[in-house]
Amino acid sequence: MATHNVLARWVTPGGHPQRRLVFFPHAGAGGLTGRSLAADDAEVLAHRRPGREARMAEPAASSVEEAVQEAVEALLPTLDADDLPTDVLGHSFGALLGAEFVARMERDRPGRIRRLVVSAKVPPPDPSPELSEALRDDQALVAWLVDLGGTPPELLEDPVMRSMVLDPLRADLTASLGHDREPPLLNTPLLTVTADGDATAPAQDVDSWSRFTTAPVGTLRLHGGHHALFEQAELLHQALREPGSSPSAPER
Repeated sequence: MATHNVLARWVTPGGHPQRRLVFFPHAGAGGLTGRSLAADDAEVLAHRRPGREARMAEPAASSVEEAVQEAVEALLPTLDADDLPTDVLGHSFGALLGAEFVARMERDRPGRIRRLVVSAKVPPPDPSPELSEALRDDQALVAWLVDLGGTPPELLEDPVMRSMVLDPLRADLTASLGHDREPPLLNTPLLTVTADGDATAPAQDVDSWSRFTTAPVGTLRLHGGHHALFEQAELLHQALREPGSSPSAPER
C-alpha cells in the first residue's frame, strides 16, 4: 500500500497548521474532496479509498471494516510522529468510517483524537430500500445521485465518466448498506453537522449519534443541501477551534 496514494494532504498555501483534520469522504468521493476543507491553521488528511483518482486500478473496499483497517495503517505513522491536535470528520457514508476509526484509536491510542465530527448521516443501521433498488440500475443510481446534489448531470452523460463515477459510488453504497450494526460507544467528544435542506439526513435523526458517546456533544446547523458542508467549511473550523461551541449558519 502506497501511503502517498491513500492519503491526500491539503494545506492552504502560506498557512501554518496548528491542528489536523482527518477526513473520510462521502460515497464515491476521493481525496480531492478534502481540498475545500483546507484552512490556514489546519492540515487536512483525506482518506482516498481504492477505485478512484490515483487508485483507480485498485479494487474497491467491500466493507466498512476493510476501509477502516486501511485508514488505520496509513494514518498511524503520522499520528504517532507528532502531537498535533487531531479531529476526525466523516461526511455522509464517511461518517461510518470516521466513527469506527475513532473507536480503533480509542483502543490503540487513547486520547489521541480530540473530536469526532459526523456530517449528513443517520447512524446505522439505516435500511434504505429505495437505495438498494437503485444500486441495481445505472439510470436509477444516476437519478439518485443528481437529486442528492453536488454532481453535474452533464458529467454523467459520457459513458466513460459515468462509469468512473458510478463504480466507486456503488461499491461504497454497498458497503454502507451492508453495515447493519449500531455505531460503537465512544468516549470522544462529538459534533453533529446537518443542513436544513438535506432530506436524507434530518437534524433530529443525525443528532441521535449523541447516544453513542459518553462525552460532550455539539451541533452545527448549516443552510443548504446534503453537501452544504463543503460550501461553509469555515463554520466547521470555527467549531473545531472552539471545542464546546455550537455555531450555526447565519439566518437568511
